[in-house]
Amino acid sequence: MFPIRIDTQYVRGDMPVTRIDPQGAPFTELAAARIQLLAGTGLEAHAYEESEVLLTGVEGEVRVGDPGRGEVALRPGACVMVPRGELFTLANHTGRPATLLAVLSRGDRVDGLPRSRRDPLSEPGRHLQAVA
Repeated sequence: MFPIRIDTQYVRGDMPVTRIDPQGAPFTELAAARIQLLAGTGLEAHAYEESEVLLTGVEGEVRVGDPGRGEVALRPGACVMVPRGELFTLANHTGRPATLLAVLSRGDRVDGLPRSRRDPLSEPGRHLQAVA
């Protein structure tokens, strides 16, 4: 098991999704991403054509929707699997920010997500920048 510290600052404007596995990290077939949703915001229906997605609630509550089929509430510790190519939505209907951890199988769209910064004092390939 690799100990990982996560930089929670946005890396590109207001981009709500940031990969937390920097280039050269121990992940080869999987990518990890932190998804942050401010209070009252969401992400429109989208799909990862080449990737399966495992979403885990970290903080707050996010509604994960399957257009036309309904939605589930994702709270801290709860998980939901989104099959490859299936449309899904994310919405934070609460008055507090919410955070999810997404683990995705690799694909072109996933590989294009912005990456978290490395902590220059960490052992190479083992840590990410610490939370300030």
